[in-house]
Amino acid sequence: MRRSIGGAVLIGLVAGCGGKDGPEPTKPVAGDLTVAYTGPSQTDGALLLVVTGVILEVKAVGGYQVASAPLGPTTTRVVVLGTLSAGDLFKIRVSDVNTGSAYSARVDQAADRLTFALNDPLGYSAVVRK
Repeated sequence: MRRSIGGAVLIGLVAGCGGKDGPEPTKPVAGDLTVAYTGPSQTDGALLLVVTGVILEVKAVGGYQVASAPLGPTTTRVVVLGTLSAGDLFKIRVSDVNTGSAYSARVDQAADRLTFALNDPLGYSAVVRK
């Protein structure tokens, strides 16, 4: 009887050590995040945005033209041209969409499409979302 109790305790200890402590870590899921903006002007024609986070690719949406250039390993400038209206501007391809909160965007410059005048960028906001 003593052997069977000792064996049961040993099996219980070994089984307990092999178990997992908590949930498994989530695996990275590559995909797209969307960058959108709002602003006071109804005649925006060009925006210069700075996006923070590691970006693999920038893709236009809504028929806009986009061009991008890295400023460093985690910062990218993006120019958007067209008859702009508040809403989605472009998508950014990232290695893990689950880390979307680590990305941010801001409007550095805005130009009017009719007069080419620069608008005050403080009136603009940009967001990065899934």
